[in-house]
Amino acid sequence: MKRTKEQEFIREYNRAYGKAVGAERKKRKLSLENLSSGIMSRTKMEMVEKGTAQWTKMEGDTLMLRMGIPPEYFESLASGEDLERWRKREDICLLVPAQPEEAAAAIGDYRSKYRKREPLEEQFLLKAEGILMLERQRTAGGEAEDPKIILDTAMQAVKCTIPEGWEQNLGAFCLSPGELDAVLLVSAALFENGRKEEAWQLWQAVWDYPGQHGWRKRAMTMVLPQAAVLGFRMAAALEEQGEPGGRNTAMGSMAAGGRETGLPGKGLKALKLLRENGCHCYVLPLLDCLCECDTSLFAEPEYLEQVKAFRKMFLDIYAWFGYPGYRIWQGISVDNTRDAGMTLKMLRKFDGKSREKAVYDGDERVISPRQLERIEKGLHKPSYENYDRLVKQYGKFGGWNMPLLETDSLEVLEQRQLISTLMEYGIWDKAEWEIQKFRTRVNPAFPKVRQELLFFDAVLKQKKGGDLQECLEMLLEALRCTVPDFEGKDMKYWVYQREEIMIASNIGSFYRRLGKLEEAKKWFEAVLFSVGQLSERTGICNYGFDVAAESYDNYLGDICDFSKAVEINEEAARKDLLIFKINGIRRLFYRIAWNIYEVAKEKRKPEEYEFFRLKWRMAFEISKTMADFMYDSNLKTFLEVRVEKFLS
Repeated sequence: MKRTKEQEFIREYNRAYGKAVGAERKKRKLSLENLSSGIMSRTKMEMVEKGTAQWTKMEGDTLMLRMGIPPEYFESLASGEDLERWRKREDICLLVPAQPEEAAAAIGDYRSKYRKREPLEEQFLLKAEGILMLERQRTAGGEAEDPKIILDTAMQAVKCTIPEGWEQNLGAFCLSPGELDAVLLVSAALFENGRKEEAWQLWQAVWDYPGQHGWRKRAMTMVLPQAAVLGFRMAAALEEQGEPGGRNTAMGSMAAGGRETGLPGKGLKALKLLRENGCHCYVLPLLDCLCECDTSLFAEPEYLEQVKAFRKMFLDIYAWFGYPGYRIWQGISVDNTRDAGMTLKMLRKFDGKSREKAVYDGDERVISPRQLERIEKGLHKPSYENYDRLVKQYGKFGGWNMPLLETDSLEVLEQRQLISTLMEYGIWDKAEWEIQKFRTRVNPAFPKVRQELLFFDAVLKQKKGGDLQECLEMLLEALRCTVPDFEGKDMKYWVYQREEIMIASNIGSFYRRLGKLEEAKKWFEAVLFSVGQLSERTGICNYGFDVAAESYDNYLGDICDFSKAVEINEEAARKDLLIFKINGIRRLFYRIAWNIYEVAKEKRKPEEYEFFRLKWRMAFEISKTMADFMYDSNLKTFLEVRVEKFLS
């Protein structure tokens, strides 16, 4: 393939994110100061929009989330330290509130190791400490903590990034889900201090905030479930204390709101958001609260039984993997983020270069081999300019935040996301219609746009019964749009971006269906190895592992390696649980059930067979209930005809 020239790109990748932020800010008539307040200066905010500033992952995501836009439309790069900090914060999330001593120790270690912290980091730590205090207060019957200290900690957390005056008019400020979490903490602390009317008013302000500010639904899932849980808990406390406004109605206007707008109605709205977006943020605590409601509070009484089934399913999933269903969330995700140092190292290996040769941009040396070594190890962060110059030699372009397509239009990126979702759920007629509209809004001369259209065309052609070899050639052409000269190269060292993972996995699947199993195996294992390498340093799994695992599973079935198939699917499910979106789990558990069923056929001892029978039944039940949870009618139909096989 001829290497893509920089002149082919009308937009520069490292500026597209800033352009998108700026365009959305102006559309919402927000000032630079309002959007950036508490995170960065006005001057730096201007530089972000021009694509000339170097910001952290946490800062960039928060700017987008303050406008209610999930940053999942962008792929990000971060330094080794940025990702290591995220990993350590994630460790804290998995410990709070269930393991308070371990959580407190992890918070102390974080403060000790990272003396210099961003305001958002300090806010996170204070929130975690405040939640631990509230949990001790709740479990010890109000004797463990001084409520005034809890309130002071919560107020400190808010003040890390939110200016004065927020108590009087929360809606006047630009706030992210993580910052609204801090405000919810203040609401809970006010309640503990007996200031219940203030607590409810603040709670209501948080609940109303996403809708008043036009947030995308995916961003709402990051705060409304937690808000609903807090509302239920405050109402339950009032009920226990014999005060008006108990669990099933709450207080004030909510008591008069009835079934649809009262507290149970809000809980159901939060649950619907999670279901529609395939997320599990605070889902188990929310289901706990809903299960305690009276049947009469549900518009459809039978829905309570469905809610109970969802709760059992999540308890089973979390128990299967030893995952803490009662945990806190950071408010940002890194599943679309790659380590800059590991990226440079893998691309260098892909191209077969030594560090001495890889430091040159044409005839000019960019950095020293020693500096490159430190960057690859995650000990040093390259500048925008240096990173860009280093990756161009491999056909990669872009700064630290790159849109999934060559566009700075969030509407186009949202439409692409819709198409992907429709294809994932097998809604092909609607997907084809959206693709036709998509074509009119993009420029097919751009490599990533051309790649996307070729991928869509290949998949649709195959679904309509097209020639597999022709479809395969279309996918290979699509991959060549962004991967230079991959024939004869070791593809396991290529740094696959999100769409490249989808394409490469489908290439492997088409080779498998054509009977070329060795070629299929090569592609599957290359993608899985690459994704694994990128996550090795920090334990973070990038988007796409479950997609590659699903394709690999089919190959393992062909060669009858069912035990390995169970292992790879369980690994994918375990990784999925660490992020907000768990769409893939519904299919993963069916494949787990199918493979365990096949493994059991080889067991001669009755007790071994019975062990596997119980396991495949549970996996199948999880898949069946998860299809219901995620409104996946196609999967429900698929599973219904297999009930007798797996549940008899």
